[in-house]
Amino acid sequence: MFMDMPPAFACKVVRVHDGDGPLWCRSGQKIRVAGVQAPDFTSAEPCRQRRTGYVCDDAAAKRAQMVATELTLNRRLSCQPVDRSYSRIVARCTLPDGRSLSCALLAAGAAQRWDRYWRRYRMGECL
Repeated sequence: MFMDMPPAFACKVVRVHDGDGPLWCRSGQKIRVAGVQAPDFTSAEPCRQRRTGYVCDDAAAKRAQMVATELTLNRRLSCQPVDRSYSRIVARCTLPDGRSLSCALLAAGAAQRWDRYWRRYRMGECL
């Protein structure tokens, strides 16, 4: 976790890259959804590098992107930063209905729990 933790913030989502982010906020922040990993498009950097643990499947990645879009686009999320990843803020975000975005992505089958980070960010249990 990064030391100079910014405060919680609201994010009006204006663009969704894929199932685990980045989500672009109207205010300019880019969010990586904490604790989950969605399938990547075969052209994504992790897939081009052939890193282990990444699922590279265009159809699954498109479905994950669509689920994330349905859940977040043009909605106001409440986000708590927990880390940084590249130029993105890793955050635990809450949907307008009070559900955890990470848990909603898991429940929809759009992402998998990434245990290493789930524990690191103290994500808790999904209801």
